[in-house]
Formats: sequence, C-alpha cells, structure tokens
Amino acid sequence: MKELKRIQRLLLVLCLGLLIAVGGRCVRSLAADATPTPTPTEKPVKVEAIDYENLWLTVNGEDNTAVYFSDKSKKTWWEAQKQSDGKYIVDISWIKSTTSGEINVKGDKNEEIVTVTIPAKESKYKVKFDKVSGTLVFTGLPSGVDKFQWRKTTSYQWSEVSVEEAKTKGSAFCQELEKFRVSGASIYVRISGINAAVKDGKLDMGRRPGKEIKVSITKYANAPKLKVNGAKLTVNTTTSMEYSLDNGNTWTQAGKAMSLDLLAPGALGGSGQDKVLWFRKKATARSPHSKTFVLEIPAQRPAPTTAEYSSEVKEGKFYLSFPQASKATPYEYTVVKPGIPFNAAKASWKSVVSAKTVSISQRTAPAGSTIYIRKKAVNQTSTTNLELASANAAVLVSY
Repeated sequence: MKELKRIQRLLLVLCLGLLIAVGGRCVRSLAADATPTPTPTEKPVKVEAIDYENLWLTVNGEDNTAVYFSDKSKKTWWEAQKQSDGKYIVDISWIKSTTSGEINVKGDKNEEIVTVTIPAKESKYKVKFDKVSGTLVFTGLPSGVDKFQWRKTTSYQWSEVSVEEAKTKGSAFCQELEKFRVSGASIYVRISGINAAVKDGKLDMGRRPGKEIKVSITKYANAPKLKVNGAKLTVNTTTSMEYSLDNGNTWTQAGKAMSLDLLAPGALGGSGQDKVLWFRKKATARSPHSKTFVLEIPAQRPAPTTAEYSSEVKEGKFYLSFPQASKATPYEYTVVKPGIPFNAAKASWKSVVSAKTVSISQRTAPAGSTIYIRKKAVNQTSTTNLELASANAAVLVSY
C-alpha cells in the first residue's frame, strides 16, 4: 500500500514537470513570433501662418498626405484643402471674432494633434472725431498699436494710416477728412491686424483687426453772408469771423465792420487791382469753423477829374458844377470844415444825379473847408456789378 502511494506521488511530480516544460516552450515561442509596434517616423503637421484679413490658416503637412482639422470638441474632423504649393489651408471664418477660439489640426500618418488658439479681436478702444481740429482722437489703444485702418461707409477697401498722422492737424489723412466736411460723412475705423507667422521657430499669433467703429465726420456750418458797402468802403464783418488774404493758407481774426483800408488796400487809390478775400466763421471750443465765403473786391475807380466837375465863387456863395452827372453816372460830395478830420465812412454825402450847378453857403462851407468829390458807389444787383465809390477829388474852399 505504501509502495502504491509512492508511485502515485512520483507520477504526479512527473506530470507537473511536463506541464511546466510545455508551457515554457509556448511562451518562448509566442515571444519569438511577436513583432514590436513601430514608432511613427512621419513628422506631425505644423501651423505656419494665419491670414486674419482673409481668415485662412496655413498648415505644413510635413510627411503626411492629408491634413484634417476640428473644433474644440475634436469629435468631427474635416479634410483641409491642399494648395498648389503643397501647403494646406483651413477656413477659420466660422470662429467667432468676439472671443478666442480653438482649432485643432492633425495628419493622416502622424495623428499628433496640434492645437491653435485664435485670439479675439480688440474691442475696448474708442475713436472720435475732433470737429474743431479736424483730427481723430483715440483712447484705450492697446500697447504697441501705432497703425489703424479706415474706409468709407460705402466701401469695402481698407486703407492703413499711422495713429500719429490721424492726430496731427493738417496731415495728409486729415486733409482727406476735410473733403468729407463739405456735406458730412461717416467712416469706419479699426486697429490694424498683424498676421500670425513663424518667428524664431515659434508661431507668433499676431493680432486680429480690431472692432469696427463708425465715426461721424461733421460737416461745416454754412458760410457767413458778407457784402461790401461801396459808399462806406467797409465789409459787414463781425468778431465771430476770420478772414484770409492768401486763399485760406493763413487766417486772421476779423473785427466789426472792417474797412477796405485794412482788408484790401491794394484795391483802393484809383490805380489798384481787383482783390479776393476769404471769410468764415471761426472755430470755437464746441464747433468747427464754417464753410468759406469768397468775396470779390473790385478795384476802386480813379477820382473825378476837372473835366467832370468845376467850382467857382459867386456873390458870396460857393458853386459846384457836374456836367456829366446823371442817374446812370451819379456823383456825390461832402463838406469837411476846418479842423475836422475826414472820415469817408462817417461823412454825410450828398448825391448829384443831374448836370446842374450846386450852391453851397458860407455857413455850410466856411473858408478853409475842403469839399471832397467822388463818383457814387453802385450796388451789386442781378443786373449790375458792384462798383466802389471812386477815389476822392478835393477842392479847397476860399472866398
């Protein structure tokens, strides 16, 4: 009985050994037949540029034969379009501009996902038009922004200008704005964008164009209405106006009812020339200058000659004759007594509209008086041109 149990134990040991030996050979055989998973040798895709104006993202596929892109969820992948240069482009117009957006790209051979965050456009700045200086005023511009873009409301073409030029009165850009002030207009302004590009081996995300701001370019107020007083030789200016003698290059503060002696002395004296003056309402702290009124000053006619008048003393009276006087060619005269200064604008002139002799008493014209004679002014109408009162002829009274 003992012998039988010993034999049974021996057989059990032999069986276990056989099983262990067979199992080991199987494991070694499987290990020898297994092929290790190779590490991908293809390079992952690279994002090389982003065109914020046209909203295209450019991808270098590297060793991949197709490029795919997805949104933040990475659930659905779309194939990017391959270009003639071998690069791939991805439309990013579906990404909102008001917040940053994520886009993911990968290749068909190397599926390593490259994630790019598209920045939101800048929207915290403000722009307004200074209607007095004719410049743009920027507030809240991000650090480093020195250029902006603008377009007319009816145009889709953007033009780029430096911020400094827009703040400088009289610059080329501000002169362009001046053209809009004839009838008033609006423009759109935004911060210039900077396209993303690889710099020093790393993608610099640049900057999206800023939000569009509508800026109203206010028109000038209507020009003042002025006229020449041909008799007083003055212009009905006011202190709220200014005038220019050089076609608007420089402007001078106007006074009240200014004389032509100050405004256009070159038109006076009987040998002067026609002059052109520009007038406008001057700018204030709250309103721009007005449109321009152009006033033409005709050259003053020469003083009457002795062929046009004569004088004599008869029976204690002083007589003046105007042989050519008529309603069509009127003359006028004024008497200035001794010691009184002559002021043509304030003098009391008497008209002579017929070829008759005028008598003047000694009381009206005592000895030593001066009688000034001139051709009368002709007011401008729809049928007649303005003619200033002529230069003066002077007659000394003596008895």
